[in-house]
Amino acid sequence: MDRETKGKTPLTLPMSRWLSQERAPDNVVAWRGELRITLAQLRRDVAGLYHELNAYREKRWALCFDDCYRFTVALLASLYCGKVPIIFGHQREAILQEQRADFDALLSDLPLMLGVPSLTVEEGAAGSAALPDWPDAASLVLYTSGSTGEPQKVHKPVAALDEECALLAARWLPQFQGRWIAASVSHQHLYGLSFRLFMPMACGVPFDAQLTEYHEQLIAKRQVGQLLFISSPAWLTRLDAALSPLDCALVFSAGGPLPFAEAQRSLRLLGTLPLEIYGATETGIIGWRQQHQPESAWRLFDGVTLQVDAQGLPQIDSPLLDAPLSLNDILQPAADTRYFHLLGRSDRIIKIEEKRLSLTEVERRLRALPAVSDAAVLPLRRKGRISLGAVIVLSAQGRAERQTLSEGLFTRRLHQALRPWLEPVALPRSWRIVTAIPRNPQGKRAYAELQELFL
Repeated sequence: MDRETKGKTPLTLPMSRWLSQERAPDNVVAWRGELRITLAQLRRDVAGLYHELNAYREKRWALCFDDCYRFTVALLASLYCGKVPIIFGHQREAILQEQRADFDALLSDLPLMLGVPSLTVEEGAAGSAALPDWPDAASLVLYTSGSTGEPQKVHKPVAALDEECALLAARWLPQFQGRWIAASVSHQHLYGLSFRLFMPMACGVPFDAQLTEYHEQLIAKRQVGQLLFISSPAWLTRLDAALSPLDCALVFSAGGPLPFAEAQRSLRLLGTLPLEIYGATETGIIGWRQQHQPESAWRLFDGVTLQVDAQGLPQIDSPLLDAPLSLNDILQPAADTRYFHLLGRSDRIIKIEEKRLSLTEVERRLRALPAVSDAAVLPLRRKGRISLGAVIVLSAQGRAERQTLSEGLFTRRLHQALRPWLEPVALPRSWRIVTAIPRNPQGKRAYAELQELFL
């Protein structure tokens, strides 16, 4: 679905034609430090892995990668092979062990021990083995958090990702062309997958195989050429004003609203006002904005419509969806219906540093600890940053341990016990030990009282 019409050149190439002869074999598709990886090498690497995969009967392959180029090889090879790529939003071995029922085998560049058939993806294949025709109705599976706290499986047709690229290209293709793509966000989430991988490949521009973790690294990467940076509010708020300013062609940010002051600071330090993207794994892109003034409204992408139902929940319709879909965010349409305001979330899923976290899941992990019998978790905002606070009720074992340890050492042990299961940003930073979780007359948690415990 690349919006090709008779007599016109398509704005972008769909995934089925990424490896075609429409682009020169010496085109650079990815870079890693001084290394430049060409389209010809990508074809060889995909073909080599495709023939390895053909020896396996397993259908569902989990893709867990640090390196974006090797992830690309694995994604293309598995799709050409008729496998189903399973893309989790994390690479944590303990959680993957719990999710073993969701995949049959593993493709990775990490030393993960999951007790399933696995292939380590490398690069530099030789030869020119042939690939089959692109499969009809190719799709992949992404996982995200749902309102119940359990990971939600999202089947994503490749055609929908191609269509998303066409929507983005219709607005920003000239700014992509001739640039080099760097990113501080992972390809293992939809935003990174779309902007860090699909858009560069669809538009024929090189992407950085490695993650940009620090501002200093971005400064060094400008040597390749003018950068287009795929980032997030959490990364942008850590920009170092002492470093020399950059001149980025574009900066994208997604995962949460960027504070106005930080948007202006990014303009000073990166040379362009960030383009903030709003969307969801289930829907793809929905809207965008640039904060030229405080509280700037978001603009819907072309073809996307917003309606609010009788319960006040927004419903999105889009060229990327088969049918309208309700969201758990609170969206308020503006007088001009092409625009809306984002007012927050209506469920217990929150975002901290662009990580979508389930408070229910953190509480479940806490209650699973032998020292804890009950728990309530809530977001705390301090000095402009959000972290989690945990209110816990101790079990008999916990009370016995607490008698021999200071409160600080005791809660640090709880913190360490959660590490195999939770992202670092999901680990509670503040703790309160109580005899019972406060509840209101209706038997529900009294969140005002919980918040007062941290004042």
